[in-house]
Amino acid sequence: MPFPILSMNFERGSRRLATLVLCLIAAVTAQAQVVSGTVTEAASQQGVPFANIGILGKGIGTVADDTGAFQLKYSEANLNDTVRVSSIGYRAQRLLLRDLLARPTVRLAEEAVTLREVKVKAKGLYKRTRTLGNTGNASGTINLSASDLGAEIGTVIRLKHTPTKVLTANFNVAYNRAGSLTYRVNLYRLLPNGQPSNVKLVQRDIIVTSGVTEGPITVDLTADHLVLEEDFFLALEWIGGADVKKVSNQLAFTASVGYTNNDLYIRKTSQGVWERQSVGAYLAGMQPRASFYVMVQD
Repeated sequence: MPFPILSMNFERGSRRLATLVLCLIAAVTAQAQVVSGTVTEAASQQGVPFANIGILGKGIGTVADDTGAFQLKYSEANLNDTVRVSSIGYRAQRLLLRDLLARPTVRLAEEAVTLREVKVKAKGLYKRTRTLGNTGNASGTINLSASDLGAEIGTVIRLKHTPTKVLTANFNVAYNRAGSLTYRVNLYRLLPNGQPSNVKLVQRDIIVTSGVTEGPITVDLTADHLVLEEDFFLALEWIGGADVKKVSNQLAFTASVGYTNNDLYIRKTSQGVWERQSVGAYLAGMQPRASFYVMVQD
């Protein structure tokens, strides 16, 4: 369905309008600021690589680099907002932005990991290897829509049998013209309402750098000995390489639509809110499905 093209006559008052636009741009530029900081281990004071930093509920966040250094954009209106800093294996820290500005080095204390209780089958009792998720038959694409580092895209993976041992995670790239990118693979526990939580099921950072321009990114998870008894959320997080504009416009994953309950969520930056994706009113009842899947044994 074509949409009407709106046209307006700017001849009269065009100079006044141009002046107003320039003033607005100047105001926005004056408000936008950046704090540079570092996330370190409390004991060793070594940098914590790829830590997540974000202003809760504001859609403002980023990811530290491999030395723990970060740059977080903010405005004066955010000074009393809460910043959350987190990384696997460390106790998350919350502080006001104004306190971060005063002391931009955040020290995270190590936290003991409580392992999940799982029922493990003997090696010979895993009778079949199967694929869970959406492997292909894709008729379209979906972009990541990033606003900063830490943007994620993912889908719910539903188990057929329990317990299930996860072998690999796979993400089908439709096209990548942004160049070599660094990602983090995340597996999250689901909330009671079926939406993704922020609780990770793998207790290590799974970092992948890939220049794949088309086709699957496959990540081996066998070393994690990940045995699950619950559905989970599989996500790919952008944490480095290129810039926001290139990632948003020049990176896409294969996708399709269907009536099956294969929920797709995106968040645009680190510590952001998960947003459920929809195909719109023209395809009522159908849901988008990213071509993300896992190979498992059950």
